[in-house]
Amino acid sequence: MTDVPYASLSHVGISVWDLDRMVAFYGRVLGFMLTDRGPLPSGASEYAFMSRDPDEHHQLVLATGRAPGVPSQIVQLSLKMRSLADLRRMYDIVRDDAEATDPQTRAHGIAWSLYFRDPESNTVEAFTPSPWYVHAPSAVPFDFETMSDEEIFDRVAAAVKEKPGFSTYAEWKASAAERMRSGGHWPG
Repeated sequence: MTDVPYASLSHVGISVWDLDRMVAFYGRVLGFMLTDRGPLPSGASEYAFMSRDPDEHHQLVLATGRAPGVPSQIVQLSLKMRSLADLRRMYDIVRDDAEATDPQTRAHGIAWSLYFRDPESNTVEAFTPSPWYVHAPSAVPFDFETMSDEEIFDRVAAAVKEKPGFSTYAEWKASAAERMRSGGHWPG
């Protein structure tokens, strides 16, 4: 294994059909602020830089140039929420916004997630971490419409304890950190 210097994921870029519509959507639904906008010097594409963090000039870049009818090339854009209560609030925002479509909720063992589609059918995930780990992929359904946060927590806790590889997230993190320090390989 080579000695790869540390790097952290900073931002994601999405090629879009309608820049104005997407800037409005990501501002209104997800709270991103437009930090800069303009064309490339060649004039071939226009870029919108957006952020929710004053320490990051941009966390999201939207760029014109996606050919009409060409499907999204991203699997999903994932945003970490602070709590299950915040995720519930995000669900309410998405449910009530006409341009956010196909909301779905499920827990993955390591997180509770809300998935939906933006106006150009890109998948967006809002999630909040759980205190558990199970082998991925894993999915446990839950419903913000019919369940309290306590019921969701209890249902998922009971389900993940029966899944392969169950441990606390703290135990998994310690093991992963040791494997990364030693240059070891991931299982599988």
